[in-house]
Amino acid sequence: MIQAQIIKLRRTPFIWYLAITTIGIISMFVLYNLIYAWKPLGERLQLLYEVYGVFLSLLHGLTVFFLINPEEQMANMYQLLSVRRRIMMFLSLTFMVWAIETIRLILTFAAVGIQTGIALTGKDILLFIIGEAILSVISILFHLWVNLKFGVALSMFFAALEVLQSVMYSNIAIVGGWRYLPTAWAMEWKSDVVNQTWNTQLLFWGKCVMLILLTTALFSAWFQRWEGRKK
Repeated sequence: MIQAQIIKLRRTPFIWYLAITTIGIISMFVLYNLIYAWKPLGERLQLLYEVYGVFLSLLHGLTVFFLINPEEQMANMYQLLSVRRRIMMFLSLTFMVWAIETIRLILTFAAVGIQTGIALTGKDILLFIIGEAILSVISILFHLWVNLKFGVALSMFFAALEVLQSVMYSNIAIVGGWRYLPTAWAMEWKSDVVNQTWNTQLLFWGKCVMLILLTTALFSAWFQRWEGRKK
């Protein structure tokens, strides 16, 4: 399934989208480190974590769009319904988006780590990458579901809304039940990595992982029963 998707995407703007956005993000981060080299290293990394966390949902929405749009343009949406085990199709699409965003995350912060010195920043950057990769699954599932069910317009609307929420959460202390909102997780994980408090919050992050697993099960069950988008 994944191989078939990759073959189809070769003839679409998908590869250009990935290349341009990835190179652009890496260049922006490296340039920031060069211009503000006089700032404390921890302060620079914290800002880069925040920026990436804020715009991660937007990247998810765009990647899902460039993945699903060719299917609609070629009138191939019925193929998503023709397989017997549609759950595997849905999970393969989810995995593709997750793998793409995880590779982009690794490339971006590998470049930052090399520039700032792996010996100084390697552990923190690795922790940030692992956490973001795991926590981003729920955002990918959501945008894939919205795009398949309602179309790209609503997906991008929610992506913009998530960006605004993340910006707000980056400037305030998140307490109580608000911490369990997926839009707050990137800022919460950033704070735990920067302050080295992630190991004291294992119960909270365990609950977040359970929420991700529950969401995966719910969306997979939905896709198994999905009969296509009504125009």
